[in-house]
Amino acid sequence: MKKFLLLSMLMCAVFSTVSAQTRKITGQVLDDKTGNPFSGVSIVENGTNNGTTTDQNGRFSLNIPAQGKVVLNVTHTGYVDQTITVNKQTTLTITLAEEVKQLSDVVVVGYGTVRKKDLTGAVGIIGAADITRANPTNATQALQGQVPGVVITKGNNQPGQPFSIDIRGENTITGVTEPLVVIDGIVGGRLRDINPADIESIDILKDASSTAIYGSRGANGVVIITSKKGKSGRPKVTLDSYIGNKRPSHLPDMQTAQQFYKSMYTDVILNNGTPASFSSNELSQINNNQTTNWVGLLTKPSTNAGATVAVTGGSPGTTYRFSGSYIQEDGNIPNSTFKKYSLNGALDSKINHFLRIGFTAFANYNDNPTGSLEALRSAFRARPTGVVYYKDLVNPSDGYDLTEGPWNGYAVWMGIKDNQVLNPLVEADFANTREEVKAANEMGSAFAEITLMKGLTFKSTISVSNIDTRTGDYRGTYSKDRNGLKLPRATYSTADLKAYTLDNQLNYNYSQGKSRLNVTALQSAYKNTAETYSIAVQNLPYASGWYNLGTAGLSNITAVSSNYQQNTLESYMGRINYSYNDKYLLTLTGRGDGASQLANRNKWAFFPSGAFAWRAGDEKFIEQTKIFSNLKLRLSYGQVGNANVSPYSTQAQVLNTIYSYNQNVGNGFAPGTLANSNLKWERSEEVNLGLDMGFFNNRISATIEIYKRNTKDLILQENLPTSTGFKTVTANVGQISNKGIELGLNTENVITRNFSWSTNLNFSANKNKVVSLANGVTSIISGTTILEVGKPVKSYYDYRYAGIWQIPDSAQAATFHQLPGQVKVIDSNGDEVISTSTGKDDRQVLGTQLPKYTIGMTNHFNYKDFDLSFLMYYRNGTIFQNNLFGGGTMADYTNSRYEHIVLNYWTRNNPTNDMYGVGISQPYKNAIAYQNANFLRVSDITLGYTMPKVKLDKFSIDRMRIYIQVSNPFVFTKYKSLDPEYNSSTYIDDVPYTLYTFGLNLGF
Repeated sequence: MKKFLLLSMLMCAVFSTVSAQTRKITGQVLDDKTGNPFSGVSIVENGTNNGTTTDQNGRFSLNIPAQGKVVLNVTHTGYVDQTITVNKQTTLTITLAEEVKQLSDVVVVGYGTVRKKDLTGAVGIIGAADITRANPTNATQALQGQVPGVVITKGNNQPGQPFSIDIRGENTITGVTEPLVVIDGIVGGRLRDINPADIESIDILKDASSTAIYGSRGANGVVIITSKKGKSGRPKVTLDSYIGNKRPSHLPDMQTAQQFYKSMYTDVILNNGTPASFSSNELSQINNNQTTNWVGLLTKPSTNAGATVAVTGGSPGTTYRFSGSYIQEDGNIPNSTFKKYSLNGALDSKINHFLRIGFTAFANYNDNPTGSLEALRSAFRARPTGVVYYKDLVNPSDGYDLTEGPWNGYAVWMGIKDNQVLNPLVEADFANTREEVKAANEMGSAFAEITLMKGLTFKSTISVSNIDTRTGDYRGTYSKDRNGLKLPRATYSTADLKAYTLDNQLNYNYSQGKSRLNVTALQSAYKNTAETYSIAVQNLPYASGWYNLGTAGLSNITAVSSNYQQNTLESYMGRINYSYNDKYLLTLTGRGDGASQLANRNKWAFFPSGAFAWRAGDEKFIEQTKIFSNLKLRLSYGQVGNANVSPYSTQAQVLNTIYSYNQNVGNGFAPGTLANSNLKWERSEEVNLGLDMGFFNNRISATIEIYKRNTKDLILQENLPTSTGFKTVTANVGQISNKGIELGLNTENVITRNFSWSTNLNFSANKNKVVSLANGVTSIISGTTILEVGKPVKSYYDYRYAGIWQIPDSAQAATFHQLPGQVKVIDSNGDEVISTSTGKDDRQVLGTQLPKYTIGMTNHFNYKDFDLSFLMYYRNGTIFQNNLFGGGTMADYTNSRYEHIVLNYWTRNNPTNDMYGVGISQPYKNAIAYQNANFLRVSDITLGYTMPKVKLDKFSIDRMRIYIQVSNPFVFTKYKSLDPEYNSSTYIDDVPYTLYTFGLNLGF
């Protein structure tokens, strides 16, 4: 009993002592703009793990030392960190301001971060709020129209398809032009593999001084993705979900049966041509005023849906975030869809005062059946006089249908005397055509960071990624590929890509007086492997898709291949950031890379860079003018490289060949490529001049960038003398230049307690030019494209369209052996002969697929609890060879295989220059296909409403926002095709669409 009383007295004494040494403070955190309370704000005593988070009403309480001053760190994602000094206060009221208005934003620059005010290079920044407002299903979409110098282009309208990214023009000819993507330090990731709802920020490194830290991998720019991480406090759950209706839109008008008959029969006779023949089934359609709109029948509205659930929380020492998501995007043609299942996890833990560990992991599985992409081509090319159903044929024997009979009730050949185009609805059926891509992607990184001494840390990170892809392609009896052949064909392929990276990094921070110094040193090792297999067979005995391919027998295997390749990269990097008085900023970077795929004597290269910035706005003589709230000048120079060859391109290779011996044929091998022991890096040098300005407390901020980049030692095929036995060798023989200007303007137009309006406007102009090619060669022509010194890459080379020969011009047309109604092209050399012969070539460089300039504009409005935003962007200077016109749209009418879109074509009674005459041979018809592809697109309009917090508290809901969004509602262009953004084709595409979305964001 005595022991018990003694122990109780001792405990009371301890508690009394502790109580005497601490005191309790309380407070509330509010939004500085709205005055609303903030939940989930972290409040931590500086230098300790003692902390708490605010509740639903923004209130908190915390025990702090009773004696002396106490410093509290107040943080919340998206808002400026606050440092509060507590003396004798017991109650605090703290306001937080949005980071977007501040220069204290932290920017990820590769292997580290800097304050935005300390940036010396050209970096574009997209925050979580911008991504949320855009509501993209693909992370790349969040960049579209948002950052100057960055051009985002979709490859096609198929569900789930990736977008291409171009930063400051094309820097190579034969290699990959996409920028390097870094996801939470995992180098070489893919933007499409990360759920946009998991992204905290996107930082785009544009100039060479910024990308030089990635050395040989930064030639095309770098996109750095930082995913959302955990926050200390109670567990919080968020739900982001949406459902949408996707409707075909912006489609060209198609001819009616009567218009088609006029163009292919009546007007052909008027033009003294031979008219098309029409079956009795077609004539019945025409006479009964019936039309088949094949595009309308094939395409249909579809559904988009997605949901992301995330949980985040932790203590002041350990934080976590885990999420799962599902996205489904259906196409507008049958059997076309994209499904994506994703998981994401992140953990960060401070074990003790010197050790911190953590990991980030991503996993996703994609299932992407594409349906019959060729069916869309057939829908544009099938005659509008065709019959959909077999029962509606007035005479099945007048054509090819009687032989085939009905297929699921459809008329296979539509009652037409033409077996070149199948009924699109038959071709699109799952039993006839199917293609599917399944991909599983896992990537992750884990790190350990040790504090060796004050200011000095060592961090080791290992990253792994794996992409496993399976592709199947099946073509049944009634697919365009088989065209009525009874036995199907199929192909199946696999691809396994693996990458491993080990980074060891030392980081040193030092400050003394007005000087601040940061030094980073890095050793990195990277390994990449690729393993692929494929098989193709024909004459499958039954419709088994791409499974059981062995049933076709060995004689029906048309192709088999397998391949394995590996490349490695070893790197050493150092970077120094120095700041004096927060006004004079210097960054020096050097990186050495050694790549296995280059020749032995040239595997290693060194890539230096340097940048200087002067915060002139902090000089007294500038401050006294009271004009600028921010003024900074930046100048940088850097070199980056590109090992733009496959792993074994520098070595001599043997290839399969067939040889004859004693009248027998055998398989063998022969020298295929010539080794080049001098092959080295492509190297880019860039100078960038930047100016950052702010006015009226940064309510108006502007950035101007002027740059020039030269890329030399381009890796191309160089012609060899025939005496070598080889036609070409891979060599460093070319040079490209890019120069341009970028303007960015951000304005807070109106800020009141109930209403605000902000605008982001950006402009980019880039001039690309081929400086030199191999051995004095001035041009390389490939079909209708050309590489020519002094011209941009991706230039078209063909006859220039000059209109249509008219009847009054008959005598002049005869000089060129042409007739009225035919396409007229320019006789460049004036010899009255249109020719492609050397020295007499009348073809010209017509333009380039690269834009001359782009403009993007975003507006955000907030009124009380409502928000409205819209994004629009403009592109100018691009021309495309329109695939709807390529090869002739209407001239080859007897084949009935060309797009039957409504056109103002030439006849003797309609002397137009819009389109050539029907029924007249057209030797230069391709010239009309080159068209200006300028466009203005309203990308999305979003209206949202956030429920007041006081109404949500009784349901234990932290935040609730509902929104409606219209994507791609308007496109203004003169380009006559499916989509002016890319060179759209009816052969491998889905149709353009407008998407109507309803979404819900919840936080608990």
